[in-house]
Amino acid sequence: MDRLARVFSQQDEFIVLDGGFRDEYETFKSLDSLPAEKLQRFQQLTVKLLEDLEQPHDREKCAETSRNLREEGNNMFRGSHDSERVLKACRLYTGAVFEAEDAKDELALAFANRGMALQEYGFFREAYDDCANALECGYPERLRHKVIMRQAHCAWKLQKIESLEEHLSCLEQQQLNETFLLQLEDLKEKLQLLKNQPKGQETQKGDDSRVLEEITTDPGQRGRYMVAKETINQGKIIFSERASCFVPLEQRLICQQCAASLMSAPIPCCKCHQRVVYCSRKCRQAHSAIHKYECAAYQRDLLKLLGVSHLALRLVLAYMPQMMPQLQDSTSAQEIWDKIINLAKTSDTGETAPEFLQSLRMVSHLEQASQAELVYHILCANLLQFYLKEHTMFFDQFRSASASTQEWQLITSALILRSAGQLLSNGHVGDALLPVGLEPNEFALLQPDMWQKPRHLKIGQLHNLAHSELITAINLPYLSLCNHACAPSIRTKFDGCSVVNYAAKDILAGEEIFNCYTRDYRNSLKLQRSEPLKEVYKFQCNCDKCTRTDPDQDYLSFHRYRCEKTNCRQKFLPDVEIQRNNLSWWLPSNADNPIICTVCKERQEFPWYNEFLDLIESFADSSQRHALFKAFDDLDKWLVDHHSLKRNLAEELITVCFVEIDEGTLLDEVEYENLARIIRKQLDGTAAQCGDTSMEYITQMTYLWDLIALKKCQSSKKEHLQLKGKLEYLASEHREVFLNYYNDFIEQQCK
Repeated sequence: MDRLARVFSQQDEFIVLDGGFRDEYETFKSLDSLPAEKLQRFQQLTVKLLEDLEQPHDREKCAETSRNLREEGNNMFRGSHDSERVLKACRLYTGAVFEAEDAKDELALAFANRGMALQEYGFFREAYDDCANALECGYPERLRHKVIMRQAHCAWKLQKIESLEEHLSCLEQQQLNETFLLQLEDLKEKLQLLKNQPKGQETQKGDDSRVLEEITTDPGQRGRYMVAKETINQGKIIFSERASCFVPLEQRLICQQCAASLMSAPIPCCKCHQRVVYCSRKCRQAHSAIHKYECAAYQRDLLKLLGVSHLALRLVLAYMPQMMPQLQDSTSAQEIWDKIINLAKTSDTGETAPEFLQSLRMVSHLEQASQAELVYHILCANLLQFYLKEHTMFFDQFRSASASTQEWQLITSALILRSAGQLLSNGHVGDALLPVGLEPNEFALLQPDMWQKPRHLKIGQLHNLAHSELITAINLPYLSLCNHACAPSIRTKFDGCSVVNYAAKDILAGEEIFNCYTRDYRNSLKLQRSEPLKEVYKFQCNCDKCTRTDPDQDYLSFHRYRCEKTNCRQKFLPDVEIQRNNLSWWLPSNADNPIICTVCKERQEFPWYNEFLDLIESFADSSQRHALFKAFDDLDKWLVDHHSLKRNLAEELITVCFVEIDEGTLLDEVEYENLARIIRKQLDGTAAQCGDTSMEYITQMTYLWDLIALKKCQSSKKEHLQLKGKLEYLASEHREVFLNYYNDFIEQQCK
């Protein structure tokens, strides 16, 4: 990042914006018009930056590291084939796959061995893919029949009749020993049984989908916005959207094609220094049209330096082939740009319109950006265009077009800048659940302590899949049509690269449907919301919550105290004008901002707070646990109703309890009931401030599910079903895991 900053600071002096920002095309046209000497110097700085970012690797060292990990995996796998040892072997083989990079011989062996372990564990689709990967990488010819036999076995398990026939035919051409011949005959019999199975009856599902919203245009202040066509009840799905353009916020965290975060056998690009992964060969192939232009950038670790411009690049890479039929006959950059702007004005921009058209219509506020912000995005766009020109074949697609390559380079720079400006005010970030404390080089489904079989957690382990994290920056042009309000109408569920938007409340026919661009009115002061709205989105919020007489009343309801002074003991709210952004005084950053009782004007010392933390630290001592539970109950003396600090302290208490439980500490019956009571109280507070379908609620809910599964607390069928209903708001891959857990350990207790 420092290197990029130094180069950009040197290039900054070449950017002249006389008369301010006009549009993206004129900006780069002006830059291309620099005197030859200045333009050459400007480009030399870009060339040097890309050269400095190159990261060559030692193939022999990669091969050796991969080999060592594979041998460790072999030693693990040679032991008893219990599920934990098999998963540990899978982790080691995965390390061997990643470390091999482009050392193809070692990569083939690592894939083959991981496929063997995956098959043993029951990940048959992933094992099938790994066998194909091994063959593709040049697995030794004399041993290929072993891998093909594994593929055939997996194809049988997956009931892929055509694939099984193909593999059996191939095996029949091989010289097989007696053991393999017996396996071949067995699979032939299984193939015949598959063919003789009656075909399942396809059920016709009624289409209950209706268009519940419509887009309206107000040429005044509101622009384009979304309204309800009819009354929409709370919890009803309003609309869904699938994005073709997103990028991971952290490398190796998600599949680059479908955004899956639960991966049992990640497949890396062998040239990207372990930075790009896919959940399957199918996803890797589907993403190849994009990745072939990003691979060299990932090799240099360039894209993580550029923030929103990486997603802007991906928009251009994905949308350019779709726009080309309407642009390729243009003879000049000006004509191409004019056609792009005209496309952006087309009326065909509803939910059914192509994503690129919807995206072209998204607003941008670059003209309102500061000089420094604008220059930064100009330099990012220039760097990416130069990278595409020098290190990819991107511009080859324009050879048959009428305009010159130089003119397409100008257009590409302008489009990247335009997309970055649109994403600054329209981009979204998606979340997902990840295992607690997961290391960057680890993968969720390969944690041996957590799983009893594929996607079935061990009892008591659900709370270890309860860390919510932002994982994607994603382009959602249809969702972007919703205007902002601090009390949103929708609850957005991120499901990989798709979103589902539910009604967060009852919405009347003709009522506008709102999203929230910042923290909502229950989780922030008006001041905390208004500053980013003005800085990023360039508007002053005038929603109902911000224009009422007391705009902070809902947020402050979670910060009500009872004065600790014996001569006062009155309930009070801190003075917002004094506290400003520092109502959370317990955070280290706010330590110097005391809370003053607004009734008696006395400073609150909060001695009970440090006493509570001391008890947390000594939780392992059984004599202190009852004191801790009592101390939590005593918080009601100082913190009124669903105070946010009460929620935070409950979270600390619950977390330390489960750390001890995971390490083998046995609580008594009363302690478990106290713990369950505190979890329920925590859930009530979370529902009040964040909603009972929020990710905050669902992550805290996992602790209660574990206690119920372990039969450590009393629970009713009604509560079970209420908790199960929250799973509708989880991504499909996580919902499967939660439902398996419910069916394995909780449903039986409902009977």
